[in-house]
Amino acid sequence: MSSMVFLNDDVMFFNVTSPNVTFPNVTFPNRTLNVTCTPEQQHPQHALYHLANICYIVSYLAPRGKRGLLFMHSLLILGFFLFAMWAWNIVCSPNIFSWNFFFVLLNLGQVLQILYSMRKVKLPLELEDIYRILFQPLQVSRLSFQKLVSPECAQMLNLHPGEAYAMQGLTRTDRLGLLIKGKANVISGQHFLHQIQANEFLDSPEFESSRSGVEEKFKVSIIATTPCRAVVWQRQSLEYLLIKETHLSNILALLLSTDITKKLYSMNDKMVTEKGSHLDIRLPSFTGSIASHEEAKKVTESVLGCREFVPLGANGLMQPLRTD
Repeated sequence: MSSMVFLNDDVMFFNVTSPNVTFPNVTFPNRTLNVTCTPEQQHPQHALYHLANICYIVSYLAPRGKRGLLFMHSLLILGFFLFAMWAWNIVCSPNIFSWNFFFVLLNLGQVLQILYSMRKVKLPLELEDIYRILFQPLQVSRLSFQKLVSPECAQMLNLHPGEAYAMQGLTRTDRLGLLIKGKANVISGQHFLHQIQANEFLDSPEFESSRSGVEEKFKVSIIATTPCRAVVWQRQSLEYLLIKETHLSNILALLLSTDITKKLYSMNDKMVTEKGSHLDIRLPSFTGSIASHEEAKKVTESVLGCREFVPLGANGLMQPLRTD
């Protein structure tokens, strides 16, 4: 048989007996009655609790993108802070307060990291137009573009009028150049093919048609006609960067494809029939006729040799109109 008597708010008294054994009286501190919360703190459904949950709900409605992440983490900071105040002042729970305050610091670090990534990256003035015209419309960040044109990856090249960027049969196709200002001509032998303007790649066809580790030479010469300035990437360093920056790799592939297409269409403008109409290189009759090496050679000579063509048979292949 046992009995328990409370002596005061801090100590309770036990008297334990049995038929055969009598235990001495034992006293234990009564810790369960040590409550320091005020009467107002007995109602946890406080306005702070509801405001914190409203912040959580709104934060999860944030849109995609860096601005959306910034909005989400900012509201989470406010929500966790309100929850921490609720835990400290309303429900008297140091554990809940500590966890929520830790989440405040964690989200604050995320906000600082996002703000750092969104900072205004200053580019050299000569590269601002390149970024604004080519890369910014394709959603390339200034930070990614800065990596692309950094000294570790790219070099600046100046060309004087008459100076060659590449010589036919001599220069290796192990780099990629983008013309910042000036003009350059593409020549095969003694024949002019097309012109390269500012904001265009100098050697996109050669770069795309060759691959790393294979020694290939230019099939054309690229000669500056005015003072030129270009940014040049070595293939090895550029490919290493693009492995890490997959989005930038896709954008650069798109820009190269567009540039090659423009060069092909500029060559297409040089191909006209005897009636003065342009020959479309996309026609099946034309593309099928150059399957053999001999026919391809005739077409190349026609394109480079003169501007007038006459039909050669029913296959639609054109040959130069002889003047002798």
